[in-house]
Amino acid sequence: MDVFTHTLSGVAVGGCLSLYAGSWKEKGATLCLSALGSALPDIDAISLWSGFDATIGRIFNLAHPGKDIYSAKLWYSHHGFMHSLLAALAIAFILGLIFRKKWLLPLGFFFGFVIHLLEDMITPAGSWGGVRLFFPSETYIGGTGNIWWWNNYDIFLVISFVSLIILALQLFLRFDRKNVRRIGTITFFIGFLIVTLLVETRTYNFNGKPYQTCEDKSKEIQQKRLPRSLYRAMESLDKALPFYF
Repeated sequence: MDVFTHTLSGVAVGGCLSLYAGSWKEKGATLCLSALGSALPDIDAISLWSGFDATIGRIFNLAHPGKDIYSAKLWYSHHGFMHSLLAALAIAFILGLIFRKKWLLPLGFFFGFVIHLLEDMITPAGSWGGVRLFFPSETYIGGTGNIWWWNNYDIFLVISFVSLIILALQLFLRFDRKNVRRIGTITFFIGFLIVTLLVETRTYNFNGKPYQTCEDKSKEIQQKRLPRSLYRAMESLDKALPFYF
């Protein structure tokens, strides 16, 4: 899945948790760390960077070029250690030591990280066969191919809408803290269920198909699900972004 949707998922998680924060500073920190957690696992894709071999590869004397590392099943390959619960727990633990009295911050990071893993588990298996969820186990989990890596506009729109509602609820906390928190939490889980429904009702399996075939099929699904004007707007956004979306 694309980094934009991953990060926005973290915003939804962080926004929900920040409803329980005391100060605006803590709210902002929780939101930022959740967004960071939901984007960070893909740092293991750095091996695709054109300067990887001349810098990181040389410093650590790596035996394989970056492009090979990316698609391999090494612990530092894509979908390796950084796509595991152990990585999520380890980094969240460190954050917990740093922010001892602010438990929402490491919690936000952890749940943001975990939602990234869940989202990647429903994408094609690729050369890995899923993610190393239970690292150091060498078993890869997921890779179901329910969705394509890109062009999941419907999912992005639902997550965007949920995030906006939850963030807007922050303004009403002073009027009815208990019920606003309840509404925010319910909104998040309704959004989660809608996304699950959108995933499960895709009738095409993207595993083992040519790249362009998957691209075309993914966009075909979006054209059927979205109003024409909305699809065109999303396609324009897709083309304008400097990364895969």
